[in-house]
Amino acid sequence: MSVPVGLPGRRAALGFALGCAAPRRALAQPQRAWPDRPVRLINSGAAGSGIDLMARILAEALAQRFGQAFPVENRAGAGSILAAQAHAQARPGDSLLLGATGIASTVPYTFSGRVPYDPEADLVPIAIPGSEFMCLAVPATLPDTDLAGLLARMQAAPGVGNWYSVPGYFELVLRSFLQQRGIDMTFVAYQGSPPAVLDLVAGRIQLAAIPLTPLMGAIRDGKVRPLAITSSRRAPALPEVPTAMQAGVAELQYDPFTALFGWRGMPAALRDQVEAVVRETAALPATAERLRDAGIAPRYGSAAELAEVVALQRARVLAALRLVGPRAG
Repeated sequence: MSVPVGLPGRRAALGFALGCAAPRRALAQPQRAWPDRPVRLINSGAAGSGIDLMARILAEALAQRFGQAFPVENRAGAGSILAAQAHAQARPGDSLLLGATGIASTVPYTFSGRVPYDPEADLVPIAIPGSEFMCLAVPATLPDTDLAGLLARMQAAPGVGNWYSVPGYFELVLRSFLQQRGIDMTFVAYQGSPPAVLDLVAGRIQLAAIPLTPLMGAIRDGKVRPLAITSSRRAPALPEVPTAMQAGVAELQYDPFTALFGWRGMPAALRDQVEAVVRETAALPATAERLRDAGIAPRYGSAAELAEVVALQRARVLAALRLVGPRAG
């Protein structure tokens, strides 16, 4: 895996100075071989989402390797907090957590209140199994064919446009970008991407930042026009769509990595075993095909690389919050 563009040369340690009201679980490790019972693979995605697909692929691979079931448990909603809370409150060794990296780097700083988990202690980095492609898209009924044109038109008509982004890291980045450019658009909140896609198709929002997986159907039907991919490389499913860098908005470059986390006090030997399964699964041609068909890139990253991504995002989140402040509501 190529470490994302912009990562600092030296390794950054995760140092979250948070006063979290997370329930404290026993630090002692279970005195048993792991796993000796089914292990829940809790994920923050809704059924049919990219994260859900990655969870099911990993669950199959883990079950084959360890000889135990890894039932997939979807805990979507509340900006990934429900999934992280379920994982933090589980018995040590009884769950793994799959979610966007923002579950550790962004949510603890943007949630209005104390998060019910400790992002440093309860979310032990294991690996990056893949990266979703985030797409900046507009309704097909709009005249805009490139991102620069849309931004110029919105800048000339303050308060007219509405926009949406999946909650978390990129929402904060996009809010900061619009403010710095002097573009006055109204943020509209949704409970997940599907209703946002419906409103994008209907023209009730004029700009949306949504992963490709839930957006591809509307794109293929010609109801939504993709203007840019935020990732550092183009999406194989949409090779004609430029990256944010190529579209002239380098500030919006973002690789939305999905992260696999272990439990509080997870032994390094177990972490390494699970990380090896992720690495081998990501390298399989069959895995690559399933992910690419859904608009996801199989991009393996080690535990150390995942920790570095989280640390970099955290630094950028704190910088953006100093500029624009937390979102109201």
